[in-house]
Amino acid sequence: MKEFDLLDPSHIIFALICIAIIIFLPRLFVGKSDLSKNVLILLIIGLMLVNHGMDFYKEGYLNDNWKLGLPLHLCDFSSASIILYLITKKRPFFLFAFFAGFSGAGMAILTPDSTYAFPDIHYVRHMIGHAMILLGVTYAMIIDGHRPYLKDVHRVLFVLSILLIVIYGINYLLGPPANYWYVAEKPPGSNVTGFMRDAPYHMIDVYILAVIVCYSIYFPYLIKDKFNKRKVI
Repeated sequence: MKEFDLLDPSHIIFALICIAIIIFLPRLFVGKSDLSKNVLILLIIGLMLVNHGMDFYKEGYLNDNWKLGLPLHLCDFSSASIILYLITKKRPFFLFAFFAGFSGAGMAILTPDSTYAFPDIHYVRHMIGHAMILLGVTYAMIIDGHRPYLKDVHRVLFVLSILLIVIYGINYLLGPPANYWYVAEKPPGSNVTGFMRDAPYHMIDVYILAVIVCYSIYFPYLIKDKFNKRKVI
């Protein structure tokens, strides 16, 4: 089996394709019929559910350890949140998926926590599954016109902090090898945590990075709002 390499050309190309789909595909549905949009929504939700099913099959059945297959990773929460948004159109679900999705799923696309490489099916489903989270988010932004505000950054970070404590407790109760949100150990593969301190101190670095990323992805909106305010004046 070919091992994953962060700088492998196949990964870089696949990641760029995912990013292009995330950015440009929703634009093709602007002004289209509700039927066309619903087909896209069903595709997004369907691919996410297939990815979750395969993940549980791989960890819970093939690896024979149900503790590893529970939908408790950050991207599972992001996936559930954007699915709920696409079904209900409730803004709080979009906001959670926006910040948790771009900071979690975005990192998972750029620096996957995987030992599998292209064209292994587990690598492909990992990339597509996380891309669908962000595609759902950009659908909400481009088709439905949603956007975050500064107060939303604070609210989502508060929710994520509470969830982090809850997930830490769940990991403790389940015991090894449960490692949801990677609070016990760093994730496998070549990824951003390789530049961080060893466990358990890596979680301090991860939390700081998450805060920086959340404010960073809001920053373009801050600049836009200030620019528009000056134009009005």
